[in-house]
Amino acid sequence: MVIEFLRQYGYGILFLGTLLEGEAVVVIAGALAQAGILELPWVIVAAFAGSTINDQVLYQVGYHYGERVLGWIPHFLRRTVVKAETLIRRYGNVITLVFRFIYGTRTITPILLGVHRYPPRRYLWMNPLAALIWSVVLSIVGFLLGASLRPLLKNVHNVQLALLGLLIVGAVVAWWLHRRRS
Repeated sequence: MVIEFLRQYGYGILFLGTLLEGEAVVVIAGALAQAGILELPWVIVAAFAGSTINDQVLYQVGYHYGERVLGWIPHFLRRTVVKAETLIRRYGNVITLVFRFIYGTRTITPILLGVHRYPPRRYLWMNPLAALIWSVVLSIVGFLLGASLRPLLKNVHNVQLALLGLLIVGAVVAWWLHRRRS
């Protein structure tokens, strides 16, 4: 039942996940491709599409509304933003290609690129190129990780039954304790 759900909606879930942050979702989708639930080429396509669209929209937000958006950043993060801005001015092309691989920078970096007027035409082709590299690398990492986890998950059915049993015992104990206090 869960497998059928993932086969039917997995690519959509992956696409939506990459609109938010994405690394873990793409790695998990790659592992699901290893398990035969999803197909690796389509995992890459969904991750690429979500990442490209997300970062293009965030760039446009920064380009058109940047100073207002930067005003929303909490005070304790402002020093980090200043450092990021310095790096963007100095290494804009490299930053555009690698920021997806630096955890926690995926949302703010395209906004900062827009705020600092990184050339829009360059971003229009650099963003999809970077998204493609990111999608391929993380999907393959997940795929390879899925292969290494397969022997560990052979007895997953038994683990699921044990966890279900623990959940039931815990619920019964909680119910009993609640009744005793009443």
